[in-house]
Amino acid sequence: MGKFTAYKVQLASLPDGHHEQDFEIGTEFFKNMENPDIISSDVKVHLDLEKKNDAYDCTFHVKGKLQIPCDRCLDPLDHEVDTEYHVVVKYGDDYDDGADNLLVIPYSNSYLNVAYILNDTILLTIPLRHVHPMGKCNRAMAAALNKHRGGGDDETAEALDEIDAEMDGGNDADE
Repeated sequence: MGKFTAYKVQLASLPDGHHEQDFEIGTEFFKNMENPDIISSDVKVHLDLEKKNDAYDCTFHVKGKLQIPCDRCLDPLDHEVDTEYHVVVKYGDDYDDGADNLLVIPYSNSYLNVAYILNDTILLTIPLRHVHPMGKCNRAMAAALNKHRGGGDDETAEALDEIDAEMDGGNDADE
């Protein structure tokens, strides 16, 4: 059994109408994707699929929690995932994902493996900069960072505030 067989959606044999499928995205999923940046994962995905003639209208509802390393101290940081992704799938001569929200798969495929779609959808929810709120980082790591930046151990709290300000550009809105 392949690493991503649980993420196959049978298309060719579906009758017209509404169909649903659920997926669980655990830590092993990201290990199989060879993504070491995800420490742990508990994400649920619900697929609503509407088949009309030769088009498959897919909406993925993604909700759960990831643990990712803090950019500042490297300790685990919880990240809530709550997003949707919509794509229309059609059959054609060749694979084509060049258009926004339209995926063409070859007639020879009786199914669509959605593992990479789910991976990309989840990873795109992670902000470019992900850090603990001010004052919540690992103090020992922050002190080591400060020491390497030229500060003393007794200046750790001030240095953390300074580092936060530098990284934020003076704006804490994205934390």
